[in-house]
Amino acid sequence: MPSLSANRHDIAVIGGGIVGLWTAFEAARQGRSVVLLEKRHIGAGASGGLLGALMPHQATSWNAKKQFQLDGLLTLEDEITALEELTGIDTGYRRCGRLMPIRNAEKRRKSDEWAGASHDAWPYPYRWMVAEATIYSDWLSPDEMPLGTNADNLSARVDPRNLVAALRKALELSGVAIREETTILFDDTRKPLLPDGTPVVAGHVVLSAGWQTFGLVDPEFAEPTGRGVKGQAALLKPAQPIDTAQPILYDNGTYVIAHDSGLVAVGSTSEDAFDDPASVDEKLDAVIDRARLLCPALVNAEVVEKWAGIRPRASGREPLVGPLPGFANTLIAAGGFKISFAIAHLMAKAVLAQTDDANPAFLPDIFLPKNRLKSLHD
Repeated sequence: MPSLSANRHDIAVIGGGIVGLWTAFEAARQGRSVVLLEKRHIGAGASGGLLGALMPHQATSWNAKKQFQLDGLLTLEDEITALEELTGIDTGYRRCGRLMPIRNAEKRRKSDEWAGASHDAWPYPYRWMVAEATIYSDWLSPDEMPLGTNADNLSARVDPRNLVAALRKALELSGVAIREETTILFDDTRKPLLPDGTPVVAGHVVLSAGWQTFGLVDPEFAEPTGRGVKGQAALLKPAQPIDTAQPILYDNGTYVIAHDSGLVAVGSTSEDAFDDPASVDEKLDAVIDRARLLCPALVNAEVVEKWAGIRPRASGREPLVGPLPGFANTLIAAGGFKISFAIAHLMAKAVLAQTDDANPAFLPDIFLPKNRLKSLHD
């Protein structure tokens, strides 16, 4: 295998999760030479999970971040269609909609506001709606929606592992060099190295290693750049076959998502403190119990897989996308937290535009590291 110091690439992407994969693929589509370096294996982190929910923010208090996510949700379908045509891999994408039960009068009042706001913020035919009942009584228990349900027809889902597999194949077809089991460090001059001291030679380096991105760069900043939040999820096999086009169920942090495989993903915990990133425990059992109450189809369902992973939450919550202060030719694209799958392709376009010193108009200013991070070297 050629040495990383012998072969200069236009772009070196650090991290083989959803953001790194889209970044490497987009760079290759732009005609750039690309190497992707992954500490473990492609999709080893949170991107190799189970849920795959693609859900919009509420349409009230509209801001640049919500617009960015909406743009991601609206453009992802065409991106995935092109990806599936290129690779022949079905990603399990479907615009299935979402149901969210209403349990009290205050939530009902707010729900009507959200529905009205969607007419202004979302393009037709996508809408947030409030319903007294649904045709999905075998999917969302009527007992769980005493004051009706919120619904939207914009939400979608994708099989995370199938999407990761499709992106990997796209990279292989596009000539991207993939280096797994490859750890990256930064030296005292903030240049990337392999553990043996071999320099990573590239025109630009894009850091997109999920929550581990923050640990790589934190020593160079006055305050932490972000942290990891643990999530646990499970796959269930219903006792009877289900309609896999069913909408996502979401209720106070609990997700129920039908996939084309006939399995149902449920999640997830949100843990700021954890000892073992990969362990599953009674907190997941509680989520599964809650999902069974929400969804009658899961009452006797078999748990076929339990999973845990760490999601990247940037300080301030908004993603970080752009040049890193104090670093030469090094950019970051990380911190999408719970919306990474919806916006990763746009994060990729935005970070690559900035390698050419462009200022992508669709990128919110709050995402720019220069507006959020204070380098110790300024």
